[in-house]
Amino acid sequence: MERYEIEAFLVLAEELHFGRAAEQLRLSTGRMSQIITKLERRIGARLFDRTSRRVSLTRIGARFQEDLRPGYEQVQQALERAMMAARGFDGPLNIGFLGAAGGQFLLEVIRAFRAEHPTTEAVLQELQMNTAITGLRCQDVDLVLIPRPFTDPDLHIGPALWAEPRYLAVSSRHPLASRPDISLEDLADVTLLRMPENCPPSIAEDRVPSRTPGGRPIAHGRHTTTFMEVLALVGAGEGAFTVGAEVNHFYVRPDITYLRMVDAPPVVWGLIWRRSSATARIRAFNDKAVELSRGRRTP
Repeated sequence: MERYEIEAFLVLAEELHFGRAAEQLRLSTGRMSQIITKLERRIGARLFDRTSRRVSLTRIGARFQEDLRPGYEQVQQALERAMMAARGFDGPLNIGFLGAAGGQFLLEVIRAFRAEHPTTEAVLQELQMNTAITGLRCQDVDLVLIPRPFTDPDLHIGPALWAEPRYLAVSSRHPLASRPDISLEDLADVTLLRMPENCPPSIAEDRVPSRTPGGRPIAHGRHTTTFMEVLALVGAGEGAFTVGAEVNHFYVRPDITYLRMVDAPPVVWGLIWRRSSATARIRAFNDKAVELSRGRRTP
C-alpha cells in the first residue's frame, strides 16, 4: 500500500464523510473516491458502505482500521522523531578522535557546546588509526577529528582547525637521534612504518611517502594498526613514523626521539562527517570547534 492510500482510508474511517475527508487531505471528492475504490479492489472486499445519506465502515473495514492504525502511527512518530533530530539538537552526538591532543581539544568543545545546547548528549570516543573511518561509515560515531589530507565523496571535510609542525619519531638509538632536526631527504635513511591497510590512500601517501623530494627511495616497514603499536615499534628500533608536534607533550618516552622536519608541510587537523547525516547539531558542533580553534596555540 502507498502512504496516500493509508492516509485516505484512515481519514475517511474517522470522518465517515467523503467531502470532509477529501478537504482534510486537500483532494477532490472524486479523487478520494477513486483511491478508496482502488484500495477495495486490491483487498477484494468493501471497506465502506455508502448511501446518499451516510458512510459507514463494513465489518472488514472496521477490522482493517483497527489493525492498520497502530502501525501507521508508529511510522508517523518515527518520521517525526527523525525530522526533529535533523532540525534540532535533541539526542546523542558521538564524536571520535585520534590521539591525546585531539581528545583534550574536543573536551573543551564539548563543554562549550553543552552550555549552549543542553539537550544534546555529546559523547567522546577514542578511535584507532584502523577504526577511525570505518567507525564513521558504520555510524558508530557522527564526527571524527582526523589529520589531513583527506578526500572522499561520501564524507564532508570540515574546515581546518589547527596545523602543527611535522616531526619524525625514531628510536633514541638511531643515528639520526643525535641531530637537532632533519629534512625530508633524511627519510631515505630510515624505514617508515606503514599506516593500517584500510587507511585512506591520501593520508597513507602523506605520512609514508615512497620517495624524498629529491627522488631517493624510502624504505617501508610493516603495517601498523594503533598509535601505541607504532610507539612500541619505533622504540624497539623497528622503524620510524611521521607525527605532529603535540606528541612531544603527550607521548614522551625515553626510547623515542622526536625530530623536527624543517622543510616538511604541517600536519593539519579537522572534523569530518557523513554527508548523508549532516544534522543541525553536527554543523553546530563543528562551528563551535572552529570558534575555539581560533585561539589555539600551534606548537
